[in-house]
Amino acid sequence: MSADDQLEAAYKEWRRLADAEGEAIRTRNWLLADDCQKALRRLQPLIIHYTQEAQNEWKRLGVDPTARENSFRSLITELIQIESQNSVLLEAVRQAARAQLGHLEQAGRTLRQVQRLYAPSPPAAWTSFS
Repeated sequence: MSADDQLEAAYKEWRRLADAEGEAIRTRNWLLADDCQKALRRLQPLIIHYTQEAQNEWKRLGVDPTARENSFRSLITELIQIESQNSVLLEAVRQAARAQLGHLEQAGRTLRQVQRLYAPSPPAAWTSFS
């Protein structure tokens, strides 16, 4: 497989992982979202390596690097958009979780107030002063 093919395959894998990450966020599957993030971090150095190898290959073969880079640039732009959408979606989920946590904290405070009002008083430690 040529370096150009490896680079293209790596970008396709990035696309697959970004799509899977978005679905994981939408379904609140945090283990899958974390796995996707880890896989993307492992993929980054490979993309850098394949990019350098592909650029060397293009020089060797006399391929116009600008044309090849432009074809990858459109793919990269698409990937950036997907990652941006995932980030916006994740922030919306975080906001909803913060709001729910605030409601639960308020409910807990209310419950403690009710318990203090209606709980029987503890028995007095002294019943007489003899």
